[in-house]
Amino acid sequence: MAMTIEQYTADYEREVALFNRRLREAGVEFQFPENATPAWLPRLNNRHIYQEYFVATEDGRVVYGGYILKHQNFLLGEEIAPIGDYQLPLSEGIISEQYKLIGLQLLYHALNRQPMLYALGMGGIGRPLPLFLKRMKWDLCEIPFYFRILKPFRFLRNIRTLRTSFFRTALLNIAAFTGIGWAALTLLAALRSSQPDRSPGDRYDAVESFGPWADELWNAGKQTCRLAAVRDSLTLNILYPQEDKRFFRLRVYDGDRTIGWAIVLATSMENHKQFGRMRLGTIVDCFALPNSESAVISAATEFLQAKNVDLIVSNQSHASWCAGLERTAFRQGPSNFIFAVSPKLSKKLGPLRDVISELHLNRGDGDGPINL
Repeated sequence: MAMTIEQYTADYEREVALFNRRLREAGVEFQFPENATPAWLPRLNNRHIYQEYFVATEDGRVVYGGYILKHQNFLLGEEIAPIGDYQLPLSEGIISEQYKLIGLQLLYHALNRQPMLYALGMGGIGRPLPLFLKRMKWDLCEIPFYFRILKPFRFLRNIRTLRTSFFRTALLNIAAFTGIGWAALTLLAALRSSQPDRSPGDRYDAVESFGPWADELWNAGKQTCRLAAVRDSLTLNILYPQEDKRFFRLRVYDGDRTIGWAIVLATSMENHKQFGRMRLGTIVDCFALPNSESAVISAATEFLQAKNVDLIVSNQSHASWCAGLERTAFRQGPSNFIFAVSPKLSKKLGPLRDVISELHLNRGDGDGPINL
């Protein structure tokens, strides 16, 4: 079988639809984009941040797999370097032994295009892609997950990750309907909050876009990170465009001085596998001056409370953001958000277990908040 990997063009759209149908009929939940032009990050006007789509084909006809490569500039040490994000690798090898080598071909193709490569998310350390990357000598670690419960009754009635048996479901229902759960969770949140949520000079605005103030903030705060995606105004306005009404952009001040920003979502879930029918708040992305992380998280929390969310979640790797979340009554839970780096990028960073707390990573660095 002559299998080649080629740039995805409109000529392959029909074959990709057939490929997706074969996966779907076999019970695979993921689907490859059926439009050859990226809807989120097309390559326009010599942008440094964009996505490319590639497909694996047999003799240029039938499509048996594909992957997405996101290109973006990162601060790496003291340099700005292009790094790739390996996204949504899919192949017919998931459902047929005959095509099991396609996954390897896709990865090698991506590494040939960009040896400085990472993958993010992936649903947990025990999932097929993280296990495969580990066998390929990639370094992996979990990005910490934090949550804050705002409405205990709604949380207890909907959190499916805890309602895994009849006995647990019954206990959670009792806790919800008797008020015991509300009292316990409220007390726990109060005990975990080690400082007031807001200082007298703090305030925030919801803004339509990022301006020069974001560039000044990036230049002033980036020195605390060993690795961070460039978060200047140009990049942020591409990632979170004004016309995308899902995103709320919060600019946080101390007096008249900008000290940080946050990107948040408020999403009404419907039959979600983890969150049921909760209204979920997500701190997707953020940046701040050193020692201002708690103020940004508090502003995001206050904004999301006003949006009537039941629960707020965030994945953050940097020690300062983890500490800021803990100071503002967030708790750490099990994480299914995995960061994996190729051998060449690992050599630049060092072992992830030693440096992860110096890397600024969150959901803004992945393939978008597609599940939130």
